[in-house]
Amino acid sequence: MKYIEDRSSVINPLADYEDLLKSKKKLRVKLGVDPTAPDVTLGWYAILRALRKFQEYGHTAVLILGEFTAQVGDPSGKSETRSVLEENEIDINAKGVLPIIKSILHSDNLEIVSNKEWLSKLSISEMMNLASSTTLAQMLEREDFSKRYDSKNPISLLEFFYPLYQGYDSVAVKADIEIGGNDQLWNLMLGREIQKFYNISPQVAITFPLLVGTDGKKKMSQSLNNYISVTESADNIYGKIMSIPDEVMWDYFLMLSDLELDEIQETKSLVEGQKLNPFDVKKSLGKIITNDLYDETLSTQAEQSFNDITINKNIPDVIPEAYISDGEIHLPNLLTKNDVTSSNSEARRIIASGGFKIDNVKYIELDISASQLDGKTLQIGKRKFLRINKK
Repeated sequence: MKYIEDRSSVINPLADYEDLLKSKKKLRVKLGVDPTAPDVTLGWYAILRALRKFQEYGHTAVLILGEFTAQVGDPSGKSETRSVLEENEIDINAKGVLPIIKSILHSDNLEIVSNKEWLSKLSISEMMNLASSTTLAQMLEREDFSKRYDSKNPISLLEFFYPLYQGYDSVAVKADIEIGGNDQLWNLMLGREIQKFYNISPQVAITFPLLVGTDGKKKMSQSLNNYISVTESADNIYGKIMSIPDEVMWDYFLMLSDLELDEIQETKSLVEGQKLNPFDVKKSLGKIITNDLYDETLSTQAEQSFNDITINKNIPDVIPEAYISDGEIHLPNLLTKNDVTSSNSEARRIIASGGFKIDNVKYIELDISASQLDGKTLQIGKRKFLRINKK
């Protein structure tokens, strides 16, 4: 279990973990994933890789799709009450992420269950019993809850139920180990106490570093739009890896590669000693990640594409095309309609900030005539292109 022990931030209680390993039993390793968004980020992928490692060590991965808990919303790390997701939105998100998760994990020792199977069926009496497992004082030991309480920020009673539900999940699947990001430690440890309340052997909590997003500041999140999706093209994933700050890449090496810790630390020391160029090291990181998600051929192509576009300033040979009619063209509409930007507001922001080019010349107006665009190549950032033709 070297990969797990090297990568984890916390294994608690360590003595119980060592006893589990000595028992030689096939362990049930739980990971809960709430489908609050329709995609799988590299942040999710990092934890899923850890779950896959447990499978490779011969244990059973128990993936809980939090279709019930997603309606509540995990309050971990939040400074205000989260909005409640609609059930149909959760269903859409679940249908989006489940095939991706299945493609990441091994199928032979995998259980995938939805916690709505048991949480939606709890009677009032059973809910009261679950609520009696934990005190208000315990809840307020959580840093985010205590800060909100002290600053008189509202905390709904529903939010208190989220960690109770997560703990009950561990009861339902009889988890030996539960894994998650660093922000989940309190929830995982409460799950251990709830298992004790239901006379089930308590789980070991194992947490891992959270990946910082492409902004280099906050944890990777789809809501913050600082994420890298595992379903993006190899070119896009490689290019976005190259955009992360140098100091962030070491956690990416830790959680998204199989390199030994000594090798990662040695490389970091050489960069800090100015004996290795961090740009070159990050290129090797991009190659490792794209190779893990795709294959050697596509990772090599992604590296070459990055070199051509970013270093050599070349436009790719094959880029998407769009056809326009005569008249005035509103650029945000054009860019969003052709999937160059995710929304008109994003397009307006990029254009206003000087991140938009027409034939390699910056253009900051929002409207332009069709005749001025005919045959031109539009560019957003370093990797997104669109060639325009008149009908």
